[in-house]
Amino acid sequence: MLDGKLRIAPTCYHMLHQVPVMTAHEMNFFYDEGLVTPHGTLGYEMLTDSMVPFGLEKLGISQAMKEKSIDIALDVQSRTVFYQRARGADLYILCGWRNQHTNVWMAPPHIKTLQELKGKRVGISDFNSIRHWAIQIQLKKAGLDLDRDIEWVRLGVNGRFHVDAIRSGKVECAPVSPWHAEDLKKEGCNALVSPADQYPDGRPERIIAATGRILEERPDLVKSFLRGMIRSYWFIRDMPKNFEYVNNLEKRLRLKSPDPEERVVTHLRSPRDLEAMPFPLNGRATGFEDMLKEEERLGELNYEVPPIKEVAAQDLVDEAFKVKSRNAGGISAQFYCALFKSSTRSSRSKRSGPAIAR
Repeated sequence: MLDGKLRIAPTCYHMLHQVPVMTAHEMNFFYDEGLVTPHGTLGYEMLTDSMVPFGLEKLGISQAMKEKSIDIALDVQSRTVFYQRARGADLYILCGWRNQHTNVWMAPPHIKTLQELKGKRVGISDFNSIRHWAIQIQLKKAGLDLDRDIEWVRLGVNGRFHVDAIRSGKVECAPVSPWHAEDLKKEGCNALVSPADQYPDGRPERIIAATGRILEERPDLVKSFLRGMIRSYWFIRDMPKNFEYVNNLEKRLRLKSPDPEERVVTHLRSPRDLEAMPFPLNGRATGFEDMLKEEERLGELNYEVPPIKEVAAQDLVDEAFKVKSRNAGGISAQFYCALFKSSTRSSRSKRSGPAIAR
């Protein structure tokens, strides 16, 4: 904290990642939920530049948070926090963010299995991205050597680049959205794997993390932040009701990015794209057990992995969801039904969290 205000910052440079927190800010969700100073001014400060260069968060996030006095880190890969906790970092998983892998990995007609990708080109958005992470797991399961058998091709984040790369023959496999996958299937292309089908309990690809210090010293501010974020998750996925606002927000954010790729507004999103965003309606990150098993399969757990209960501190987000689900005004009837189902699942889920004073 600086000057009594909660400090929030993104981990990754991808501008789409800032849409939830900026929605909560612009729609006054944080303010309305009590994230204010005693004088009635904003009780938080949001940084817009990523804290660490892409791909280096596993090593650098805790130090970056210390140097910038950051209390809450957005869009962190969950495996990063386990690695940092194993080294004694004061960092905890606070709640979910991207809690499922939403892409289908497609290939042209002549490639029918993952094994047939040996010696072929596989497209990814970025090296060390969640898509790169996800397909590595599947290729490893298929018996391929990730270093010798695959030629990795960086395509960028825009999903349309991935579709074009498959059609043009630039790559033999790439991740696309389920609806783009259906279009490619009609053209004779093959779906090699749909990771979401393998994770019925969710896949915590990215989460929101917080320092243990802020959890101990100002849980009131953290609760206000969480209530605001849950409202933002609901708002973004309540489509088509909120499509125009969210779509225009992303465009505005992109124009502010210094990155040449991120600045270009080429993402022609639809309400379907936004409704499918994997932001958990109850705010929880789930599926840690499966994630850790797959990290072990990849040979990435070359350290003593701390128990999940010593890494995930999700009791506050459980409280926040209960409060907001009792007063879920301003959402469409269709979305309310989805929210009710999420509430039912949440009531059955296990609470987890380190022994931090509340």
